[in-house]
Amino acid sequence: MHGGPGLGPVFERARYPEATHVHWWHQPVIRPCAEGPYLDLLNSTVTEFRRVAGQAGAPLTVMASSFGAHLAVHLARTVPELVKNIVLLAPTFNPEQAALRLARRAFRVHTDHEHAGKLAMALAMYEEDPGRPRFWDVFGALSLLPDVTALYFGPNAGPDAARSFAELIQQPGAFDGPTSVATSDDFSVRDHTPLRSPFEGPVSVLFGAYDPMIDAEQDRKIWEVIFPQAEFCKVETGHFPLLELTLEACLSPA
Repeated sequence: MHGGPGLGPVFERARYPEATHVHWWHQPVIRPCAEGPYLDLLNSTVTEFRRVAGQAGAPLTVMASSFGAHLAVHLARTVPELVKNIVLLAPTFNPEQAALRLARRAFRVHTDHEHAGKLAMALAMYEEDPGRPRFWDVFGALSLLPDVTALYFGPNAGPDAARSFAELIQQPGAFDGPTSVATSDDFSVRDHTPLRSPFEGPVSVLFGAYDPMIDAEQDRKIWEVIFPQAEFCKVETGHFPLLELTLEACLSPA
């Protein structure tokens, strides 16, 4: 389950064309006038997972990246009997704070850019008056800076990884902006107090050593509440371990 919200699995499919045993679920876009886009996404997740598990006739491995970790948590609470094990890749517990960390990193990298001042002002206004309107102002100012998506990757990824990501995200279906905004806003008004999951099977959590969006030490404490049995591993990647490592390395971290 990929992140976003609003991202499609085009990146994973391009990276692993031979992985026919993996179900790269393309999450639905929002319905017109949807009242609860995030809740709709959770319901769709359970429906799809039940379908695929039913076809397999056995519990399945859940692999979730970034925002997708919240979908994995929901599956673990709702249908734990259908989950074999869980692999969380750079899970973002608080997407708003993660995006703000990325914005601050982008500002430090592009301090001399002509639009850096707009981002600095937007960040300052958010700090003065936090909330979704100010957050989206930060996001808008961030989009004015060049090569922001390259910041997702670690120094060992090489230029091809960031370039491929930038090219793929322009493809139809790779990213749906309205879905991202609506789902993010609906997510932000829900209660996300971390609670212990009823799922007692194996859980692996991978944090990227160069992830610009996650404070691994802080977030580890949260995920330990949800999955006390989790094993944690820091890998030499940015925010997308699955796009920098092999599939096998992500599923079975050392």
